[in-house]
This record gives sequence, C-alpha cells and structure tokens, in this order.
Amino acid sequence: MPKWIAETAFDCIDSKGKRRRVVARIGEPEMMPREGKLSAYGRCRVSLEPLATARAAGGVDKFQALCLALDFIRKILKGFVAQGGRVLHPDDGSAIDLDDPSFCPHLDIRHLRPRAKTRRRRG
Repeated sequence: MPKWIAETAFDCIDSKGKRRRVVARIGEPEMMPREGKLSAYGRCRVSLEPLATARAAGGVDKFQALCLALDFIRKILKGFVAQGGRVLHPDDGSAIDLDDPSFCPHLDIRHLRPRAKTRRRRG
C-alpha cells in the first residue's frame, strides 16, 4: 500500500452533466533498485479516482517520477475537459486552470474591484 503524501479533490462534471468528486493522490517517490538489465529508476504512485486507478509513474530518479505523476494528473484532467467535461474547485465551483502549476482556479475578474486611490501625505 503506497504512502500518500499529497491529496486534493476536484468536482468534475462530465459532458452529460453528471457531477462527481475526483480525488487526486500522489505517493511518496522511491528509488527502485537495479534488477537484471533494468537500471535503477524512480517511481511515484499516482491516483485520480474515479477517473484513473492507482498506478506508478516512473522516471530516471525520484524527482522526475514525482514530476511525471503530477503531469499524469494534469493530462487526465485535460483529456476529461477535451471530451466535454468541466473541472471545478470543490469549495466555490470556479473552473480550475489546468495550465496553472498549482491547479488554482481561473481568475474571476468579476471579483476584482478597483483600488481606491490614496494620496500620500508629505510631511
């Protein structure tokens, strides 16, 4: 059983309008020893239930495996969107920016307010 080191959730709405909670999990990266002709490599467990069951992302080292696990989550969510789905923040329902490195919601300009102009006092 993998030790999950990070977890977050998204609300996903498929092309037919069905809403479901999708949970992304990243496991602790580990180095796999050399075995026969296979060189040592990094491995990181990744899960995006219920869209993708747990699997391993492999790389030349633990860092690359971790990067590939995050990339796997991004690609699955982008594929979901390409098929007509939507990926939303579970707290406020705003659309997730899948190109943002931290999976933050798109900036909603309706919530931006003009700043009050203040005049600096000279003293």
